[in-house]
Amino acid sequence: MKSFWLLLLFCLTAWGASAQSASLPALDNNALDFARHVFLPGLALFLLGYFVLAAIKLVLNYLLKRQIVAAAVSESIVERLLPRPQDEQNKVVKWIALLLSSGGGLLLCSFYLPLGLHSVIILLFSTALGFSAYYLFLRRQME
Repeated sequence: MKSFWLLLLFCLTAWGASAQSASLPALDNNALDFARHVFLPGLALFLLGYFVLAAIKLVLNYLLKRQIVAAAVSESIVERLLPRPQDEQNKVVKWIALLLSSGGGLLLCSFYLPLGLHSVIILLFSTALGFSAYYLFLRRQME
């Protein structure tokens, strides 16, 4: 929770510092170069780290299952320890909803060039639409 407030404070500080300008700046080549050299490598590192952690989790779950089968532990303990297949399916559906909605937002942004503040708003709303679709999927699944 602390990190959220710190992030909010830094974002508001940066927004306040850039409020000196009379109009909102459009995305120019410098901003796109900055995004290409800073944000894209950061995103690539995040995805690589996420993949490595997911692979480690799969291997450790496999080793745990093997040890449980060898030790002949009761079925109720096994159900509490291991993730259910339904949880894994929900993760897949969440990523599909987010990627499809983000891709739709990017496609919509490509129709309304030049890129600017409206592009960010389109991406925010499309991502929110993806989260909403995932939420509705989970609600319908619970019924």
